[in-house]
Amino acid sequence: MSDKYSTNGIHTFEDVVAHLAQREHQTHSLGRIGGFEWKLGLGKYTDTSFRSSLFCENDNSKVEVRIRYYLKVKNSNEILQEKFKQETLTNLKHDAFATSKPIPLLEVLNLKNGWLNDEKCTVEYGIQVEAVQGDDGIRKFNFYEELFDCQRKQNMISFCQEIDSNNKRYLHCHKQILSHNCPHYSDNTTESHAKLIPDHDIVLSDLEKCLQIAHGVRMKFSTYLLFEFARVAQSLYLTNASHFIEEQMIWKEYKDEGFIYYAIKCDLSRFLAVHLKKVTPEQTLKIIRSINEGHIDNSSMEIKKMIVAKVLYGRY
Repeated sequence: MSDKYSTNGIHTFEDVVAHLAQREHQTHSLGRIGGFEWKLGLGKYTDTSFRSSLFCENDNSKVEVRIRYYLKVKNSNEILQEKFKQETLTNLKHDAFATSKPIPLLEVLNLKNGWLNDEKCTVEYGIQVEAVQGDDGIRKFNFYEELFDCQRKQNMISFCQEIDSNNKRYLHCHKQILSHNCPHYSDNTTESHAKLIPDHDIVLSDLEKCLQIAHGVRMKFSTYLLFEFARVAQSLYLTNASHFIEEQMIWKEYKDEGFIYYAIKCDLSRFLAVHLKKVTPEQTLKIIRSINEGHIDNSSMEIKKMIVAKVLYGRY
């Protein structure tokens, strides 16, 4: 059934015989799916075969779209209908089509076979964009659409950002992966949609990048983006994303004393430990005195112990 797919439906193409005679391929726009415009097509595949197809308007030769799809040319004969149905997972390059199984053209034109009804042909389709490999060679998950067959499998956690009462935006991810990597979500495995509302100042695109990291995608970011992502990851308990982001910061080997302030503010204990080794107790005390007391008060006990150890005993 195509209703397992986030985008699905049925479309009827008209005047099919006339288009076949003119060797014209008919198309129907499906709109934007997974960041790309998609079309449903129908027509001759070779001189002797007939197919339905899905086409992604991707003009970048380096970009590859991973999709799960369903195509079935409708027929009153259930056996024939199932025989030529196609349901599979594939990677589409910029000039490739996803197609149904080929139907012999003579069978289609023989009205007794049931493929055409008053020169009309109906196609059932389903499409799920699973991931997109960008021109940087990194494959990223598509979190902007609900997961494949999520209603039956109950396998999804949704993050919702409410712009206003009539405008809500969602990110959807696989809850088994998220709960495995981020223990905070291990209790969110019994309901279909656990809607977790981010703080009002979290940008959804930043959360999307943090979820990519939480799902194992490894990307590089600028210094100050890392600090922002660390805040987002911590506020939503994306444990492995927080660790990876902090690791990237450590490897960058910053020398600016100001990063001690950011380490305390963002509660990054490992990052703080690296920087405390680079300054004297006197320098540390000077930095601490310049920091808003609220950041110190709200920091973890581990952070406070590290500051005391450095200022009083010169450790780190």
